[in-house]
Amino acid sequence: MHPVGDIDYSSLDPLREALLDARVAGVRDIVVDLAQVSFLDSQGLAVILFAHQRQRSAGGRLALRNLNEDAYRLLHVTNLTSVIEVDHGGATAAASGLATRRGA
Repeated sequence: MHPVGDIDYSSLDPLREALLDARVAGVRDIVVDLAQVSFLDSQGLAVILFAHQRQRSAGGRLALRNLNEDAYRLLHVTNLTSVIEVDHGGATAAASGLATRRGA
């Protein structure tokens, strides 16, 4: 998944829907690539955290990739770097957009 622009109170619905659609479709591992996200606020982070909790409860995972300095600082200050996986690797694992499907 590759959101673009700001993730804040005014733009949460597309992200929330995409994360829910992935879960409903049976995606086990979700990688959210934030390379093109210029701003992430606490409400955007709350949507990501909620999706992370849903994935974990279903035996899956949600990882964040390519956080900019401000987004990483937000996760660090809120101590969420110890909760949500931050993938510092390359883009190959996210090449399919939403990572792997269950049973694939």
